[in-house]
Amino acid sequence: MNEKDLTRYLDETVDPAVAVAALPESALAELADALYRHLDTPSPAFGAHSWYAQVTDELRTRRLTGTADTPAASDDPGPGETAGREVPAG
Repeated sequence: MNEKDLTRYLDETVDPAVAVAALPESALAELADALYRHLDTPSPAFGAHSWYAQVTDELRTRRLTGTADTPAASDDPGPGETAGREVPAG
């Protein structure tokens, strides 16, 4: 994502909550990376930190709740599944 693309997100007319909720995880990760790099510049745009916090919170929430749009590896347990095999008691 280049600076021009990032500037479209930082436009004050865009609601971060609505925009972030509508993006797939891959786009959120790309936006988080671009915002991180932008925040490391000498004079980041006003509001960039708020956007970064919103994006990273959304990514964290999706990963914790299992609503991320990337499928788990076949050997990874899904949400609510146990890891490994269950061993009968006794």
